[in-house]
Amino acid sequence: MKATQAIKATIVTLAALALAGHVYAGVISTMSIKIEQPKSPTNLNNLNINFVVLDYASKGAITATCSYNKDGGAVSQFGGDIAIDEGGGTANCTTNSSIMNGDGTYKFIISATNGAPETVSGDVTVVYNTSGPDTPTSYSKEDFESCKYKIKFHTGDNGNTTKVELYRSANTTFDVNAGSLIATQNIGPDTDGEFTTDKPDCSKTYYYVIRAFDSAGNGSGVRGDRETHTVTTTTTTTTTTGGSAAAGAIPAGTGGNVLGTAQGALEDATGASGAVLGEASLSGTPTPTEAISPTATPKRTLFTGRNIGIGGGLVAILLLLLFLFK
Repeated sequence: MKATQAIKATIVTLAALALAGHVYAGVISTMSIKIEQPKSPTNLNNLNINFVVLDYASKGAITATCSYNKDGGAVSQFGGDIAIDEGGGTANCTTNSSIMNGDGTYKFIISATNGAPETVSGDVTVVYNTSGPDTPTSYSKEDFESCKYKIKFHTGDNGNTTKVELYRSANTTFDVNAGSLIATQNIGPDTDGEFTTDKPDCSKTYYYVIRAFDSAGNGSGVRGDRETHTVTTTTTTTTTTGGSAAAGAIPAGTGGNVLGTAQGALEDATGASGAVLGEASLSGTPTPTEAISPTATPKRTLFTGRNIGIGGGLVAILLLLLFLFK
């Protein structure tokens, strides 16, 4: 009798453990993935896609992979597998011209596994744009009051202009860069604009050029004073005649910041745009989600179809065994 009761107790214990084990292994993901939002739009194709993986259960070493698609096309992995220590950490994938090889919208996704079913992040989107705005037109400069210039212009009409920068020099040949930049005006396309600027020395003559930029950091050609013969940009040297000059796009902007520790990254991992970051999902399809709290515990869903099936089967076995040993 005692032996029969002991057997019954053992069967009950084993069945309970088996049920609990299936519930844990079947539906609970203890990993969270968070991606930093890179600057977007951008004219750079060498981006760091920084991300954080945390495994709250520390169930073993983690392998992560990076994937992307362009304009809704097929998803492809880029780069090799990335090894992350047990418990999680920070890592990044690096893009290049073989991945971002044409203007368009790129989505980046991170997957990670530690032997359990794969966890997939939400995606982050980057608009890659290298076209640039049209060069401003209708440039003019006039003396204004005793020691000022008023510079007028009209922005291009291709829809890309977001700002115009004004550069100045006491010489007719000068560099168009941060050293000669004196003013910036946020302005849209196909719009009249003007700058009013003081002369550093009222007894001297100064020379000016303007340049438009889009939201990705692409620069237009330059346009300015007729006396300005040569303007050197960071990428192109052009000769200015008739009050205007054409020049190529200027690369501008940088990628996202490098993340710190896994815990700090979860607290501060926002991209340059400040957008909400992607979170891990339990399916292979990225979904928009809320930000992950560093101290949050994984959501455990008990009543799923799989769990109910497993639990029902184990309960039936348990009842059968109890009946047989009755």
